[in-house]
Amino acid sequence: METTKPSDPTFRSYNAQQAQSYAISRTGYAVELYDMILNHHYETKGEFGSLLDVGCGPGNATRDLALAFDQAVGIDPGAEMIATATRIGGKTRIGNDIQFEISPAEECSKVEGINAESVDLLTAAMAAHWFNMQSFWSSAAEVLKPGGTIALWTCSSLYCPSDPSTPNAAEVQRVLFRLERETLAPYELPFNRISRDMYDNLVLPWHVSPHITAFPQQLLVRQEWDRDGILSDQKGFFGGGKEISLEHLEKDLSTASMVTRWRAASPELAGTDEDCVRKAMSDIKKVLGDQETFIVGHGTAILLLKKQI
Repeated sequence: METTKPSDPTFRSYNAQQAQSYAISRTGYAVELYDMILNHHYETKGEFGSLLDVGCGPGNATRDLALAFDQAVGIDPGAEMIATATRIGGKTRIGNDIQFEISPAEECSKVEGINAESVDLLTAAMAAHWFNMQSFWSSAAEVLKPGGTIALWTCSSLYCPSDPSTPNAAEVQRVLFRLERETLAPYELPFNRISRDMYDNLVLPWHVSPHITAFPQQLLVRQEWDRDGILSDQKGFFGGGKEISLEHLEKDLSTASMVTRWRAASPELAGTDEDCVRKAMSDIKKVLGDQETFIVGHGTAILLLKKQI
């Protein structure tokens, strides 16, 4: 039996500045990812009335997906995450405001305006590994319409592929691995590892006791790309790699939960030349020389489940 204790000690505690930085640094996801989710939903007879995005943070994915739905709600247990999401706002395809509410994913059935069997698509973008999955599946079964879809996805690690534009890619990769797997290792929680392992070990409805029978195992669709940085199509990352500067990468990495915990444990070093991210950026700069940008990408995994009719 899973513990009911909240597993995310970091993002739900973000202050206003941290939440705003997260919203700016972590942009939305690839169009190809959204298209895959929406196409699967459509092809399996899903409707486009209501979207519920759980663990939504500042609402980046919520805003992107809301453009395909009449109504959209984003929920997150972090008060400042929701305050930031509300300030930024967003509209649905018919011009309705997105509703943002403070709530853990495990209690989505208790959110005002979310009625029993009212949600067509329920999503969690890089968030499900933090959930108490038994409670989540039970609550999700209450709010999802028969025939509705759940889409859970994550992006794993950070990779610099061998590419003519980055002749020293292998050295850059060693620096990235050293940051993730050595410097930050003491601050990795088991939930981080679930994401890094591309949801191989995410608890699914038939893993809990008693089983949540609303989601037939045979209807599970799992898609993954670029595991361990090995390009699935031999050409580029799913959704395209991102050309990034060291300044942008530093801001992006600074929103990672393990970095946040490292800095909380070493406040005297945070933001200095001895900061864990800043040291990694310095090492990469030495490798790149005069090169100002380089390509990075992630492994990606998506799980798609249907509620039985």
